[in-house]
Amino acid sequence: MEYYHLRTFVAVAEEEHLTRAAERLHASLPAVSAHVRGLEDELGVPLFVRTPRGMRLTDEGKALLAEARRALSGLDAVLKRAGALKREVTGVARIGLNNEAARMRVPELLAVLGRRHPGVEVHLVNSSSPRILDAVRQGKLDLGFVYDNIIEPGDGVAALNLENVPMAVVGPTSFAARMRQADWEALAGMPWVWFSDRCPFQYLLETSFSCRSLTINKVMVGDNDATLRTLVAAGIGLTLLRRDDALDAAAAGEVCLWECAELSLTLSLVHRRDRAEDRVVAAVAAAVAEVWGLPGHRR
Repeated sequence: MEYYHLRTFVAVAEEEHLTRAAERLHASLPAVSAHVRGLEDELGVPLFVRTPRGMRLTDEGKALLAEARRALSGLDAVLKRAGALKREVTGVARIGLNNEAARMRVPELLAVLGRRHPGVEVHLVNSSSPRILDAVRQGKLDLGFVYDNIIEPGDGVAALNLENVPMAVVGPTSFAARMRQADWEALAGMPWVWFSDRCPFQYLLETSFSCRSLTINKVMVGDNDATLRTLVAAGIGLTLLRRDDALDAAAAGEVCLWECAELSLTLSLVHRRDRAEDRVVAAVAAAVAEVWGLPGHRR
């Protein structure tokens, strides 16, 4: 017995006419008639009496109609649940953060995922852009926030650009007078608190100096923004910070800013290209795009 046998039986019983039942089911008249005969043969009892005015249920048909309706209702419930499960996204999303959760709009992201995909469990990992990029490529993270100037063509990752992040060169307050009049050449000759290998800040400054054929005077290396800010405040030398961090440090009297050039990095969400169709990855990427207000994504 097939699902369509029961649907046809109930439709003919309710319409009391083969033609009307066929129209209701969007089926041909021969097909509906064949379904009825096939069900009667399988059950071994007559379900209808054919009359000039249409189809009338037999006593056996009347007895089976309620059961058929219950069976159809159960099957419909199964189909609806299956459809819901097909749409439902479940799994673990491991996401790398290259800055504070609030700056990455994580609370808003979790709210969107909670509404749309409550079956997605989010694991957050704070790290640096290079380490996050490597972890995504190696499958240790599913997605990550990075500054995308470190992405190479052969990395095999897709990048969703979120925003341009203004950057600022900062120095000790004792350098204020020198920095106010400094050009790129003068900056290169000042002491610099430099960056760990593959740091996006390093790439940005090296590009800016190398295109002018200038060599930077590196006196120390720091591996995170807080350390860089502390070393500059201690008078060690210049460095590069996010402009919002630089303004906070300047307001606290820790650093001074060089205002003679505009620098920026692009913050992006990355995932492996071969995982673009992964349902968890796609769900998180869509939620991030929505939270960051990217074109084509609902808010």
